[in-house]
Amino acid sequence: MRIYLDGMLFRHAGIGRIYQNLLQGLVESPEILRIYTLIPRARKDDFLHEYPYDKIEAVFTDLPFDYREYFRKGPLIRKFNPAPDIHYFPYHNVPYFLKGTVVSTVCDLIPISPFSCLPWHAKSRFRYLVSHALKVSTRVVCISEFTKSQVLDRFDVSPDLLEVIYPPLEDDPSRDQPVIPGEDRMVEGDYLLFVGSRNPHKNLKCLIDAFKRLAPEFPGLKLVIAGARMRQRDEVDEASETEGLRGKVIPYVTVTDREIENLYSNARVFVFPSLIEGFGIPPLEAMTHGIPVVCSDITVIREVCGDTVRYADPSDPQDFAKVIREVLTGPQDPVRVLAGRSRAKTYNREACAGRYIRLFKRCLAT
Repeated sequence: MRIYLDGMLFRHAGIGRIYQNLLQGLVESPEILRIYTLIPRARKDDFLHEYPYDKIEAVFTDLPFDYREYFRKGPLIRKFNPAPDIHYFPYHNVPYFLKGTVVSTVCDLIPISPFSCLPWHAKSRFRYLVSHALKVSTRVVCISEFTKSQVLDRFDVSPDLLEVIYPPLEDDPSRDQPVIPGEDRMVEGDYLLFVGSRNPHKNLKCLIDAFKRLAPEFPGLKLVIAGARMRQRDEVDEASETEGLRGKVIPYVTVTDREIENLYSNARVFVFPSLIEGFGIPPLEAMTHGIPVVCSDITVIREVCGDTVRYADPSDPQDFAKVIREVLTGPQDPVRVLAGRSRAKTYNREACAGRYIRLFKRCLAT
């Protein structure tokens, strides 16, 4: 089977990580003969370093991440020869002027949720592009049952069009550059860790307010927030400059994979206060490192993490502070740690790639 796997979001937030892990899983499958992909030219060196496989044929392009991609990407894909048997998009960015069997993905509907601060025209554009993907795809992957329920609620589509496939995690996140806890630390002492973009729906104000409540009780405790700033100035910038929190709230706006491993490996508690997610990869990554995890008590996190994490009310910083305090002062919970690692392993790359391959075969058989 020859597959086109869209890589325009390579190294871009959670979708980029889904792409990378799926690409690796498909490369390792003997059922896949060829993988075609488009990659932003700015990421060429990174891609060639990570994926030096003969099975992959990559074209590096300067396509912009805007409406022009939808018109110019199709002709580029059609140049691959022999033509792909199937075209898979790990996002809803399905181009126009593309012939053949298409499978696309709806990761989430956060841009049109009540937690989005996008202007109305951006929300309308998002809705239109999702509608386009739903219309032209043979099947559409949703990355959680929660996302599937949202798509069915917001769009007039048949449930038969949608298939839930959970995204894969990297099988061994520290295989290239292992980090030994306690050594080569980026941050000294105990710290709470958040990993993710600094979007409004990530609810970082709740986390910061919870940390303010904990700081007097734990004078050496720090709060590390690793993720891209989405606004010129936000609550994280303000907190890091506030008297009493200066030096304790530590933002990392850009981090390498190696640095993320370092932060995970030495964190005291991982905290994820998000108001809405399509899936939620960071809590699972934290669990693979054996870190206690405190998450928002929302439907999708319950679906993904089950009872292997502790939950708090995302509308109540005091509740988050209470649960974090219990983790910091209570005994270690090796049973929960083992359960978390076991839960994370269920989202393994090989099994995920197998589900995609079976889906592609069904699409080609119709």
